[in-house]
Amino acid sequence: MHNVKPVLQRRSGQSRVAHLPQRVRAQSYEHASRLPDLRDGQRLTLRQWLAYPEDDRFMELIDGVLYMSPSPAGWHQSLDGRLLALLDRWVLHHKLGSVWHDLDMILQQAPAMVYRPDVVYLAREHLDRYREGRIYGPADLCVEILLPSDRPAVLLRKHQDYARFGVPWYWEISGGPSGDWRIVEYKLTASKLYEVAQERAGDAWFEPGVFSGLIFRLDKLAAGQFKAAVKGKAKRLV
Repeated sequence: MHNVKPVLQRRSGQSRVAHLPQRVRAQSYEHASRLPDLRDGQRLTLRQWLAYPEDDRFMELIDGVLYMSPSPAGWHQSLDGRLLALLDRWVLHHKLGSVWHDLDMILQQAPAMVYRPDVVYLAREHLDRYREGRIYGPADLCVEILLPSDRPAVLLRKHQDYARFGVPWYWEISGGPSGDWRIVEYKLTASKLYEVAQERAGDAWFEPGVFSGLIFRLDKLAAGQFKAAVKGKAKRLV
């Protein structure tokens, strides 16, 4: 895979510049200031993408075309963080692999295909795909928390591309301020298409196919009620 080492690392919105010596930091910022501003619809190669520093904008590359989205709403960020916390505790406790938030998943080099799922999980046996703060290849689970501002065409492409490149599990979560929470779990078939494994809404209990034994309900988790959100083995982790 691509061995370009970017000036800044796009891991969970954190920059590595602050941890570099002062002289190297100055060079990094000077390099970043010379890069042209990014714009929606711009064409980029993977090399160009990797050269840009992290910023507050949400960006993905689909067939080498840049798609920029508004920053997610507060409710989205809250659910994102709480779901990440729950999955991270479960995965660490059972030594299953690693979970991240908003991390580049590079599926194709040319034309560049880079998605940034809200939550992404790599199984222990696939952790070699995590390099330089990114995932190179398919994750084992991608989670997308849907927003009203999401472009339908982009959501459809994500669904198709996650399946085409071999992401075995995919969750779509909807709801938002209305509180009408719903989670749909898709499982990859042998023909590289997704089938609905299960769908749960409101206070219904959800046990993911990828995490057997983890049982939670989305509405309580969204409200930050961790004790009420889980049952069974997960009770010990919250």
